Amino acid sequence: MMSTEILLLGAMLIAVTGVVQAASVAFSLPQTFVVSFVGILFGALFLAMHAWLPEPALAFVDPVVAWPLSADMCLTLFLPPLLFQAALSVEIREMLGDWLPILILAIIGVFVATVSIGFVASWTTNVPARDGLLLGAIIATTDASAVLAVFRSVTAPSRLVRLVEGESLLNDAAAISIATVLLEASRSADSVSRTVAEISQIFATEFGGGAILGMVVGRMLAWGLVHLGGEGKAELTLTLAVPYPLYILGNEFFHVSGVVAVVTAGLVISGLGRARLTPRNWSHLQLMWEQVAGIAGTLVFLLATIRVPGLLRAARASDALALGAIIIAALAARLAVLFGVFPSVSRLGLSNTVTRSFRLVITWGGLRGAVTIILALGIEGNAALPEPTRRLVSVLATGFVLFSLAVNGSTLRPLIRFLGLDHLSPQDMALQERAVGIAGAEIDALVRASARSLRIDPNLACDAIDAYHDSTSLDNFLRSDDIATTDEDRLTAGLLALARREGDLIPRYGNGIVAVENLDRMIANAAAMTEAVRRGGRAAYRQAAAQILQIRWSYRAARWIHSWLKLSWPFSCALQNRFELLICRRAVLEQLHRYTETSLQPLLGPETTKTLSAILHGRMDRTEHAITEMRGDFGHYTRKLERRMLLLVALNAGRDRVEHLYRDQSISSEVYESVSRDFMRAWRNAIERPEFSADDE
Repeated sequence: MMSTEILLLGAMLIAVTGVVQAASVAFSLPQTFVVSFVGILFGALFLAMHAWLPEPALAFVDPVVAWPLSADMCLTLFLPPLLFQAALSVEIREMLGDWLPILILAIIGVFVATVSIGFVASWTTNVPARDGLLLGAIIATTDASAVLAVFRSVTAPSRLVRLVEGESLLNDAAAISIATVLLEASRSADSVSRTVAEISQIFATEFGGGAILGMVVGRMLAWGLVHLGGEGKAELTLTLAVPYPLYILGNEFFHVSGVVAVVTAGLVISGLGRARLTPRNWSHLQLMWEQVAGIAGTLVFLLATIRVPGLLRAARASDALALGAIIIAALAARLAVLFGVFPSVSRLGLSNTVTRSFRLVITWGGLRGAVTIILALGIEGNAALPEPTRRLVSVLATGFVLFSLAVNGSTLRPLIRFLGLDHLSPQDMALQERAVGIAGAEIDALVRASARSLRIDPNLACDAIDAYHDSTSLDNFLRSDDIATTDEDRLTAGLLALARREGDLIPRYGNGIVAVENLDRMIANAAAMTEAVRRGGRAAYRQAAAQILQIRWSYRAARWIHSWLKLSWPFSCALQNRFELLICRRAVLEQLHRYTETSLQPLLGPETTKTLSAILHGRMDRTEHAITEMRGDFGHYTRKLERRMLLLVALNAGRDRVEHLYRDQSISSEVYESVSRDFMRAWRNAIERPEFSADDE
């Protein structure tokens, strides 16, 4: 194809992506469903009209139907952005409480699925076992996007969402690593036993090496984000520059799994990014990567499903039998792991119990998607593989994806409702009813005020309010008086809200006001409090909250070095970090107290709010006591630190105010740029921490 034709074709496919995204929202369908329908429809039209299309049109459309890229190019083009975005969007700290079930699903589940599907495929199609295992590894990947879309539509439990997200992310890395080894074995004359031996060593070499490489690069990226001065465009650009080179470096130069490296780097940024970017920039970063991955995933599904009519025309009856057999094998493999391994792990006390309903939904919700399609397209375009292998993978993998979307995807929502997982807990229902009541009262007042402002008949305002309540079904919720909720239920809900709110407030003190290592510690502590509430309620929350106030061994060591070796730099850093952490902690607790009074009291009632306030006051007293101790020991130096922090707060607020004036068109761009430069110079001068000296003791 000519370069202009490639550009036009790419633009057309991206435009189709936008239409598909809008259609999926308009019809309340997962995006993968819509794009699959569009692709199959286009492919059928192409087959029906192929004989009547003019030569220029064929030259334009043929490359879409006949995939022109090599296997390596296919994987390199689509996998890195999809996997990096999936890792970036995960709330990694919230998943730590379920790390063992997720690893079992992602690692043991992948091995069991690969072997089960592989040998069933080999038996039903008479292909070598290596080829069957290769197909099994490709099909073992799962796609959470369609499942999560269903979960959001029925308000599925948050733990179920975490399990599915975590499994999908990690099993992609595991399955692709296995497929890579099997692909190399398929190109050679190695025996099956040698192939199995290689698979058993993969996590010690490619998988482990990829994880180490990803951690190193992720940490380097996190360090780089800190030094970009909060410039959002630079932050976006830097993250865009990571996935492709990291994938290539891992595969080609370090000979480790580039897939695992990309996923690990994304997880590192997911855990550390919020402390290094402003909340607005972090939101923009997530949105940008969501769109990049959306375009990549839609293109993959389009290019794959366009070929489905052609594959069906060339399919054999034996293909349908083989597809049915591997569908049963895949389902049996998931059942074996979820109902065989999980109960044993729970009985040993290694993990919280995953309920039977959760396990059924996870079993049936193992939909396949973009990653399976990418791998299948790559295998089909690999000329080094024999034609029967390429045909087997392309037909059966594509058929499996479409079956999982059409059958599992369409019946997942009814299954969730049948199992009662779409219902909120009694305490959540009570909170929801109260929240709806508060929101409804505020909206009623807003509509009446708008009617007065616009000089509209008050009777019309009443009609509009009634129509609003009817259209949003606000009056159909259960009344809180009819729902049995205990004081402990309301207290647990309040503590969870406080822990989550605390995690949201902490990043606001970033951008240099508080060191990123302190922000990391506080965000991690907020996540630990969230998990502690789920596990042990009020007592566990208090225990987790108190951990961050304990003096660390590094602080004690630095103080000993200062006292005996007369080296002040380590102790200066330790002292600065602890004092900053305590000051920021106190500021966050004060905001949490206001949040409790203004937002939680209407939802939880005065008694629960009083208990929450008492818990916060206890935390505040302990924090204040630690600050007073430091001021008593190092009063002169703490005053320097406090002055620096106040100056940074003032400069940050002034910079935001000038930006607000510029956006309101109150000042010109020339004035804005000049003042911004002045603020930047002042910020660079103020950001340096004061040195600790003997006079400060």
